[in-house]
Amino acid sequence: MKEEVIIHYLQRHGLDAKTGDTILVERKTRNRKWYATLLGKNETEKIYLNFAEREFVILPIEKDSMTPIESDYAQVPLTEVKSIYFKKQSNFYNLLIQYNDATATDDRIKKYKVPKEVADCPWHKENLERLIERFGFKEFK
Repeated sequence: MKEEVIIHYLQRHGLDAKTGDTILVERKTRNRKWYATLLGKNETEKIYLNFAEREFVILPIEKDSMTPIESDYAQVPLTEVKSIYFKKQSNFYNLLIQYNDATATDDRIKKYKVPKEVADCPWHKENLERLIERFGFKEFK
């Protein structure tokens, strides 16, 4: 998948987009029992995230072709986001996005698994490095 395809998709829908701001991530679609997590059996879906200057866009993708699903996206203004940061794991990163409307019981953190490299998306690694530089790491003790 070429990054230009994603950029053209976003621009065609009137969204602010430029090269270097898109990464491929995975998110859980359904939580299962603790042992399913250990065995890697949680259901996930791959999506693209594009981070513009004032918003980020969530782009669901077709499983087979890795192309964005036409007219299916969500825009999130960065004014609604409290923090965005990465957490380093052994062979991937976690991207955590916390929203402003967090409460004591539901702190509204969305967690995405970000591979360090993606064979079908050679631009992913470079973009990931750029976004890590932009948002940074947060280490937990």
